[in-house]
Parts: sequence; C-alpha cells; structure tokens
Amino acid sequence: MKKTLAFLTIIFSMNLVTAQTTGIPDPNFEQALISLGYDSGLQDGVVLTSNINTVTSLEVNNKNISDLTGIEDFTSLDSLSCTYNQLTSLDLSQNTYLSYLNCYNNQLTNLDVIQNASLTHLKCGLNQLSSLNISQNTALTSLACLNNQLTNLDVTQNIDMKTLGCGWNLLQNIDISQNTQLENFSCENNLINSLNVSSNLNLEDIHAAHNQLTAIDISNNILLNSLGVYYNQISSLDFSQNPLMWSVVCFNNQLSEIDLSQHPLLTLLVCRENNLTCLNIKNGMNSNIEHLDATGNSNLTCIEVDNPIWSAPLGILIDPQTSFNTNCNNPCAVGIEKKYLSNLSIYPNPTKGSINIELGAILRDVKATLTNGLGQVIFTKEYTSTDFIRLDIDAPNGIYFLQLQTESGEVITKK
Repeated sequence: MKKTLAFLTIIFSMNLVTAQTTGIPDPNFEQALISLGYDSGLQDGVVLTSNINTVTSLEVNNKNISDLTGIEDFTSLDSLSCTYNQLTSLDLSQNTYLSYLNCYNNQLTNLDVIQNASLTHLKCGLNQLSSLNISQNTALTSLACLNNQLTNLDVTQNIDMKTLGCGWNLLQNIDISQNTQLENFSCENNLINSLNVSSNLNLEDIHAAHNQLTAIDISNNILLNSLGVYYNQISSLDFSQNPLMWSVVCFNNQLSEIDLSQHPLLTLLVCRENNLTCLNIKNGMNSNIEHLDATGNSNLTCIEVDNPIWSAPLGILIDPQTSFNTNCNNPCAVGIEKKYLSNLSIYPNPTKGSINIELGAILRDVKATLTNGLGQVIFTKEYTSTDFIRLDIDAPNGIYFLQLQTESGEVITKK
C-alpha cells in the first residue's frame, strides 16, 4: 500500500511539474527568454510558467523569431515589443492587461486585438495587414499602422486618440470626425480624395501628402502649426486662422497664391511646382525663415517680404524671374477687411465668465460662435453695427473656441 501511494505521489508530482511549464516551440524565442533570465540551461522547448506569469514588460526585438507561442502565459504583461522579427501570427487573447504593443516590421497578415481592451498604444506598421479592427480598443490614444495594405480603417470608436499615423496604405477615405482629441495626424501615400478636419480642434500637425486631395479646410484648426500636403491637387490654402503655423510643405499642387503674412513663427515653406502668381510672407519676422523653396512657379515674379535686400541662408530658392519686394501690389497682399479682425482685442483671457471684444472698427454685421473642446456649439449670436461686444458665458470650466465672422465672410477663431 505504501509503495502504491509513493508511486502515485511521484506521478502527481510529475504532472504538477508538467502543468507548471509553458511550451516555447521557437528556439529563438526561448533563447531570448534565456538571455533575459526568464529561462535557464539548454534549450528544451519549455519555460517555467512561474518565471513568466508575473512579467509586466517584454522586449524581444530583432531576434529572428517566427513564433511567439507561449506569450499567452505572460498573463501580467503590460508592454510587449517584438519588432523586426519574422512573425506571421500573434495570439494576444490571453494578455488582457496589455496596454502597449509594438509589432512593427514583421510579416503579420492578421492582428486580433479585440480582447486587449486596455491597449493605449499600438504600433503595427510595416506588416501585411489588410484589415485592423480596433473598435473594442476604446482606450487607444496612439495608433501607428503605416506601411500595410489597409483599405479601410474605422477609428470612430477611439475618441481618446491623440496620435494617428496610417500612411502608406490603400485607404480611399478616413473619418476622424469623432477623434476630437487628435493632435497629430498623418495619412500620407494613400488614395484619399477628401479629408474633413473641422472637428479636430486640437490638431497641431497634419501630414496628408501623396493623396488625391483637391481641397482641405483648416479654418477650425487654430492650433495647427505644421502642414504637409505635397503631391495633391489642391488649388487653394487659407492660413488666416492658423496663427501658430511654422512649417508649410505644399509643393506639387495647383496653388495660385499663398498668404502667410500673419504668421511670424514661419520657419519652413516649400511651395515649389505650383501655379503661384503671388506669395506673401511679409510677417515682420522673415529672419526666422530657415528654408524657402518657391521654384517651379513660372508666373511668380514677386514675393512680398519684410526687406527686399534679404540676407538669407543658402536655403532660399527662387526662380530667375522672381524677386523680393515690400509691396508686390497683387491680390495676395493683406486687404483692408482682414485688418479689422487682425486688430481685435479679447480680454480677459483666461476668463471667469465674461469676455470683452474690441473689434478695432465699427462693423456692420458680426456673428459670434462659441464651441467647446469637443466641437459642440455652446451659443451663436449676431451683432449689428458695433465695434465692441461683451459675452457672458454660462458654461463649465474648460477650453473654448470663439469664432467671429464678418458680413464679408472673413472668419477668425480665438482660443
């Protein structure tokens, strides 16, 4: 009887040991775990589960791994980086605590992150994904899925998204109207012919080069400071509501005029290969400009600047027929009507509830619209024949945007 009990004990112990190990069939993955101290000895295709089930961060980049089987027992994993490997599949259904995933540069044709509701950062670029379902990843704040084969990308459920990079895919359109927290957006090298950014009031950077855009309205994006829309078919760009703009790269379009005279932060402007007839960069701070390329505009004879004798860096490129002048006497110059709103004064800002607006001149009709950070209209009021407006705001504390529109259609937005 004692021998029988001893034998059963041995068998139970053997089964217990087996139950406490995790299979790691890929030798390169196991070697990576050995190097990290989660496994020891010679490669035997298994690792003690107790060595890995409390690991919160795992980095196995560039290890020639083709199979991450065993990752399912890293049940406490919060961060996983497995870039530059040979992965064709990745099962993360058991890694429910995962908040950061970087699987850039593999050979993934499918990526299922439906079970990873805690995911806030996802980098899955340079794979072979034709679809990506992130509808359940409502905590996602950053997505980089560039260089795949995506034909559709639904981000309408990811309302906390701040950074979105989906360039070098096959997208024909993308709806970012619900992503009101978005700060950085890039969709270059797709097939997009229309892009609505009117709801994205927090946008600071837009990169939409190499698409099929014929227009882009950035009048609501008053925080925008960098715009890249080269290689499109855009015929006009209005920067009047983007006072923070420092970088504009818009070459190879169909632009006839560019006015950046109200943008003292301007540092970079590349507008070559357009149809420019006027270019105004007389902003009072031309000394800030580090690079200007206006070549390839055969009808551009004059560029309006602070000083025609412009001692500029070697990064200033213009055509032989083009010269600098303080007054080019063309439609690009700042008009009288624009000076009305450019001279307005708004105070106090921040405010405790009341705002005074001095328009600088008597205007016949002025429409004031206040929106919150989500793009929701708080109120709209119209004023007649006035040079002063006082607004009393009954709304919770927060960031708001005040838009003023004159009878001539001039619009200005203030934060």
